[in-house]
Amino acid sequence: MTIGVLALQGDFSLHLKVLSKLKVSGILVKKTTDFDLINGLIIPGGESTVMSLLIDKFNLYKKIKDFAIENCVYGTCAGAILVSSECDDKKINTLDLIKIKSLRNFYGRQINSFSKKISINFLKNKINASFIRAPKLKSLSKKNKVLALYKNDPVLLQHKNILVSSFHPELSSSTIIHQYFIKMVKNNV
Repeated sequence: MTIGVLALQGDFSLHLKVLSKLKVSGILVKKTTDFDLINGLIIPGGESTVMSLLIDKFNLYKKIKDFAIENCVYGTCAGAILVSSECDDKKINTLDLIKIKSLRNFYGRQINSFSKKISINFLKNKINASFIRAPKLKSLSKKNKVLALYKNDPVLLQHKNILVSSFHPELSSSTIIHQYFIKMVKNNV
């Protein structure tokens, strides 16, 4: 099993480090042929408008959508914005992989970044979640499973093979969110 991390812009290298720590094969995904080598895809945080433009520039839009039909995809922060069905910023060409609306920079600009302990519904202990220019995620479907809340707003959601988080799990000392995604991929392979 190999997990790809979209490596056009953003914090992709930190996700590779987490995968390595978990002894899971990970590769950087930069072109359409890379999708033939992976069983799951992480779309990292970064600058969502830039990432949207680069996905179009490198002709990856259709490839990601086609990949997501049968494979697991996890979008963190900007990645969550990209996989959403709607975004408050019309400059972003969303992939429409999960029925959520994303509101960019909802929790503040870079200077307002923060970390908070949050409860995950499948864990006993809280984990530390880093919110960096994080989006608010509004569920648009009752089929979405809300896995974590912050101030009564969903910050970790899943629908079938698609997982999204407002926060950056790769910045936490806990690897539990990546483990959860890896389990999704294993169950899908």
